[in-house]
Amino acid sequence: MNGLNALNEEKMLLVRQYIGLLDTIEEAFGHIFRCLEKLRLEDADHLWDDISLAFGQIHLSNQVLAEHFAERPEVLTQFTSFEIVWKKAQLLHHSDYSIWEEVIGESIYPAFSEWSREINKHFRPYYIN
Repeated sequence: MNGLNALNEEKMLLVRQYIGLLDTIEEAFGHIFRCLEKLRLEDADHLWDDISLAFGQIHLSNQVLAEHFAERPEVLTQFTSFEIVWKKAQLLHHSDYSIWEEVIGESIYPAFSEWSREINKHFRPYYIN
């Protein structure tokens, strides 16, 4: 057995939570764009903190899940590809609000969205039962 077929119930729950986290991040990006449009910068800052924490959780989860997908190089590639999103997100921590919409809208969000779509393609068959 390989991939998620070999995972126990606890690991399946981890995958479901992982996908749920991706959906929550996607929703948070929508809210952060609305906050920036309305110049609710403190709200945008809180949302960004939440997204950053979630990115950290994805980063750690990728390492755990990679052990269970050693025979699935296409999934391992997606785990590695998250590093692009991670690095782009680090740029925002040291910038001022005036460039947030541009950095998030033209760099971080597109990278996350593309990566999320790809990892979902690989995981969706396993968590829709």
